Amino acid sequence: MSKAGRPSITSQSPQSEGVESALERKILSGELEEGQKLPSEGKLCDEFGVSRTALREALRELRGRGLIETINGSGSYVASGNLEMVSKAVAAYSSLVSDEKASNDLIEFRILIEGAALNRLAHSKRNKATRIERLNELIGKMRITSNDLEFGELDSQFHIQILESCNNAFISMIGKALYSHYQKHIGLAHMAATEGMRVDTIEEHEAIITALINSDGKAAQTALENHLTAAAERSEIMGLD
Repeated sequence: MSKAGRPSITSQSPQSEGVESALERKILSGELEEGQKLPSEGKLCDEFGVSRTALREALRELRGRGLIETINGSGSYVASGNLEMVSKAVAAYSSLVSDEKASNDLIEFRILIEGAALNRLAHSKRNKATRIERLNELIGKMRITSNDLEFGELDSQFHIQILESCNNAFISMIGKALYSHYQKHIGLAHMAATEGMRVDTIEEHEAIITALINSDGKAAQTALENHLTAAAERSEIMGLD
């Protein structure tokens, strides 16, 4: 646990944590303003009395949290507080985590935001039929494709469609950030999957749609949780965790 009381993405050195906390305070207090370029690595190393390795570790953490962005050949800048940077932070975090607790946290997060989208869609009186039709079209394509990577992409698109049904830019962008990272993993999982596993995936998607048709938001959320939990178990069986 870091000094700010939040879980760290990686196991940091004390020097790196100290630099990260100091720069974080400067950014949040406004001492370092939005869009402002950070001093060079050499100057920051001198300022904090740390090695370049410790500094770069701190900058990587700040970048992963969306507080700074780095432009190749230019340097690091204080990030603007927009949805794109939040999205990048989520994508960076999801690509860095590797321990079981963090992976489970990400699955729980997906269940929460996508479950909320499903509940809203189940009770929607606008465009519900059109949304369900699009989801069914994706499942139809999943049934006939023989390309494992395409199957994985269709799997991702199924979930992104659900998130977009909320008509909420924040939910949609965060969801896309997660699935842009998971898409390759999902494709690799389906390459290693048995035919039975792919059939299970389709049936789990169909259970979600059935609940939506019945306007049963709770059942749709339960079907989603069952699906994501089962998908994680299948990945573990195939050694892809």
